[in-house]
Amino acid sequence: MVREDMSGVHAPRRKAVVVGFGKMGQLHLSTLTAMSSIDVIGIVDVDSTRRSLVERAGLAFAERIRDLPTSADIAIVATPPETHRDVVVPLLETGVHCLVEKPLALKLDDIEAMSAAATASGAMLAVGQTERFNVNIEQCARMLENGPGTVTASRISPLMPGSTRPDVIADLLIHDLDWIVMVEGHTECQVQVLEAKAQDGIIVRLRCRLDYGRRQYDLEACHAGSRRSRTVDVAAPGREPKRFDLTALPREPGADPLSRQAQSFLDLCEGKAASIAVARDAHRVFCLSERIRGLCAIPALAAED
Repeated sequence: MVREDMSGVHAPRRKAVVVGFGKMGQLHLSTLTAMSSIDVIGIVDVDSTRRSLVERAGLAFAERIRDLPTSADIAIVATPPETHRDVVVPLLETGVHCLVEKPLALKLDDIEAMSAAATASGAMLAVGQTERFNVNIEQCARMLENGPGTVTASRISPLMPGSTRPDVIADLLIHDLDWIVMVEGHTECQVQVLEAKAQDGIIVRLRCRLDYGRRQYDLEACHAGSRRSRTVDVAAPGREPKRFDLTALPREPGADPLSRQAQSFLDLCEGKAASIAVARDAHRVFCLSERIRGLCAIPALAAED
């Protein structure tokens, strides 16, 4: 089956597989099935109890990618970050374009291994940093364009159970680090950790400041209670200060961040201009994350008793 793009040129529909069928995998599936340019051919998940849910949706289910009945052109990988390298490298090596949920990896050598596999095969490797496609973040960026300003960003989510959960840097702060580095174009900034608290050895609350000279970013990320909020306050000279609620999103089909990201990923795969995050972006954000995490080890910011 073929589709016609905006230039009038007919292009084949992409065959997609979703790897990992938890919350994010299910959201990605919903997004992909609404796109006329995508055929979802199956779901891969190590949890066999999810087979019936997948098959009720009329899709093939497999516990391993190689067991799917047909091969895919693209893969959406929504497995735990510590598994990304093992899942993604074999896909890239066979030429499958991959969109991987953030964070791309928890170790620098894993990022480098995936990046090397993509370079060697020519397959595209993208990262699911959906805030890039949030209209509120786009407005924030426009307010800061070509001038000084101050930003206060806060992300609060319920505390997740388990000792292997990601810390607030990898789970929450990474969103703001990505769009800030995108706006600034680099990571050459002064970093100050204002507050850090840990529980079971995992950072659950963090306040930090990134000083880029003309622009300053005060960031808060917290796992606590049952409340979920995402706000950004921007103050720029000559403009009224403004608060953005990042959860207030357009309701028009295809205007949500996940759908816009999926389209940008397709554009990347087809050699078109695309603003989706790629491996070099993940590398820069990872290094900045590690700078912040390292400062959290200061004795005065040790874990709560």
